[in-house]
Amino acid sequence: MMEAETVGNLVQKMIISLCGEQKPEIIRKWMRFSLGLLSSTQGVETLQEDEITVASQIKEKLSMCDVAQFDKLFNELRSGPLKNRARVLIFLLNICQSVDHFKEKIFLAPDPKLGVYTSSAFTSGQSSEICSPPQIVSINNTDRNTIDILASSNKIYGEEYISEDALVQDLIYSFQGIEGKILKLDSSYGFQIDPMISIDRPRKQATLRLSELGYLHNIIQKGLERMSASSSGQVADSFVATLHSELSEYYRFIALIQEEVNRALSQSGLYRVTLSHLHLWAFDPLETLKWLASIVKSCQGQKGGALASAVYEFSNHGDASVKKLVRRILESVCDPLYNMLIRWIADGELDDPYREFFIEACADITGDRMWHEKYQVRNSMLPSFITKIQAKKILGTGKSINFLREVCKDFTPWQGRHTEMFKKFSEEYKVDVLFDMDPDGRLQTMMDTAFKETSTRVVEILTKQYHLIEHLHAIKGYLLLGQGHFIQHLMHLLEPELDKPATSLYPHNISSILETGIRATTTEIDDLDVQRRLDVRLLTPSENERGWDVFILDYNVGGPIGTILEPCRQIYQTVFFALWRAKRMESILSAIWKRQITSAKMFRKMHEVLPIQTHIHLITSSMVHLVHQMQYFFLFEVIECSWDAFAKQLGQAASLDDIITAHTHFIDAVRRGTLLDESSQELMDHLRSVYGPILDLQNLEETFLTRATQEYEARLKDHNFLDVTCTPSRLHFSDANDAEISKRQVAFSKYLNTLSIQLRLLSRTYQDRVKKFLIMLASAEDVSLQLLSVRLDFNEYYKSKDSRLVVPLTYLHRRQSDQSYHSCK
Repeated sequence: MMEAETVGNLVQKMIISLCGEQKPEIIRKWMRFSLGLLSSTQGVETLQEDEITVASQIKEKLSMCDVAQFDKLFNELRSGPLKNRARVLIFLLNICQSVDHFKEKIFLAPDPKLGVYTSSAFTSGQSSEICSPPQIVSINNTDRNTIDILASSNKIYGEEYISEDALVQDLIYSFQGIEGKILKLDSSYGFQIDPMISIDRPRKQATLRLSELGYLHNIIQKGLERMSASSSGQVADSFVATLHSELSEYYRFIALIQEEVNRALSQSGLYRVTLSHLHLWAFDPLETLKWLASIVKSCQGQKGGALASAVYEFSNHGDASVKKLVRRILESVCDPLYNMLIRWIADGELDDPYREFFIEACADITGDRMWHEKYQVRNSMLPSFITKIQAKKILGTGKSINFLREVCKDFTPWQGRHTEMFKKFSEEYKVDVLFDMDPDGRLQTMMDTAFKETSTRVVEILTKQYHLIEHLHAIKGYLLLGQGHFIQHLMHLLEPELDKPATSLYPHNISSILETGIRATTTEIDDLDVQRRLDVRLLTPSENERGWDVFILDYNVGGPIGTILEPCRQIYQTVFFALWRAKRMESILSAIWKRQITSAKMFRKMHEVLPIQTHIHLITSSMVHLVHQMQYFFLFEVIECSWDAFAKQLGQAASLDDIITAHTHFIDAVRRGTLLDESSQELMDHLRSVYGPILDLQNLEETFLTRATQEYEARLKDHNFLDVTCTPSRLHFSDANDAEISKRQVAFSKYLNTLSIQLRLLSRTYQDRVKKFLIMLASAEDVSLQLLSVRLDFNEYYKSKDSRLVVPLTYLHRRQSDQSYHSCK
């Protein structure tokens, strides 16, 4: 109170010193004007500046003589008890700026005698001639303060004067995005002061800074209008609605300010709503609008879960008020997503016309592909507060419900209890549980329970009602040649047909033979459904191909079991074809071996064929070993080992996805073990080239048996066959048959010589191909393939012929072997 009185006394002394002794009412009016100027926000922008800077600005306006005097007074001021020295200096700077700016212009001062304003020049404290005629304005005798009286005049200090009341009212309009007389909208939704109106720099800066509220309001409003016009869905609509709700609180704030302004104007006295008041009151709303504008900007063009993620990013702020604001918006935004989530995990239903949910469905997919392709996670709509693991479980829950209902035709009362459970949950808990990242939280626990229950039901239906394990065993037995007796018998039955050209085969003939083989080898334990699923496929034949090259055994699956097996059907056919080819090579060599044993007794007196038989026997023995080892490797070290691991995983599977994953791993292991994966393509191609000499040997051996049998039967007809010796030159025949017999035996002898050369060439070709195959195996990364190379060369025959097979199988030597192999190709 003492300080206020001192300021008032000082202002009164200043007025008297400038205007002289005046009437008390004139002094009071000037007092009101001066005190109003002191309480306004003029210089508010420079309040942040230190007093030294303000003092420097004042000295720039003074003469050299006055600067020295000012420095002396300023030092005394700094050493005194006054606290608000910066404000005092700002007040002096404003006066100094007014004098400098309005130099040689009219300064209006009240004439104490006439009660009017008279003009006088005010420059550097010296009087000069009057530059313009006096302007006369009557003084009202109302209780309004002098600021309003001066605002009603056209000029003050020689230019238009804008009262602080007018600025405050214009700012209130701008807060709502409305233009006023002073503040005009620009193209960027902001406000600028009308260039035709001149306002002193401090108040101009304060006004523009406060007008940021209007700019932010317009940014928010325009952003919401764009989102409403785009019709982006329920989530976007909820976002717009909650932002409008936040703006309603902002409009309430504006209404309170307007009410305070109206109250102040209706009362007499010095109190007015000033720019300083607005700065104080607008601090919190300004911060709120800044955040709302940032959120609106981030959410432009977004919808659904992506929009929720954009809002959620702002929740990581450390300010509690900001987190509370974002939480309110987020809860409203996520409410549609929460409802969709509950319907999906409770009933497997998707009501998502605007594609906002993070689960998407393709209506055209049915049957075997339903589980794999109909429902997927839409990653672009996955909210950032839901992890991919949680999304996978949520996807699996609804998929399981639809799989049971659509594919398994399972409509058990369990589903009703499941739906009721989530109905009660959604009534008890609101959307805020969606952001609970605790794995033991209420929603997470509920979703885990739903996932486990639905998944367990699916596994139970597949294993008990649809006999999944039995079908897998059937595929292993028939397509993976696990039932050797059946395959061997089937091959024997099919041989007459498959020896024919591929173009002459008919599927129904092959199918009837297959049924015969099944009936002859299957046991009573085998299910009739399994037997009915076995079928024959004939590949599209190429030129010169035989039935062996196009025959494939197939296993028809559908329904729930088809979900697991149908995607791998072609892989099973490819594996069967590789195993079938190897089995055929084994069958060919076995037939050659048996024919050689049988023919040895027949041709024991035909001594010239013994070397041929020995050579065929040696080649066959080498080939039999390779084929046996490859069959063992394919059937037992891959398929059987992989099956054991697969069976163990099946026993632990808790969901259909677990079964599919285990089955996929099994298929991959089988393909890798049978050299059918991408990395083993070169090995398989070369193995086929190794099989080539086996087919060539079969042709040579069959031709040899035919010619030798013909020669044997011809010799039986010769009357002196028992007396012949082992060489043609010493044979003795009757004169009638001598020429014919001699010609025949000479031709047979030439044939044997040619055959011997062909066998040597075949043997060399086979050995070269096997050697390259062994080097490829030895240089492989897979240790099992390296060991296969060792087993194939069990007697180290090839190792003695190629030093690359002697080198230890270190990583470096494997690479060297591989490079050597490629260089020798």
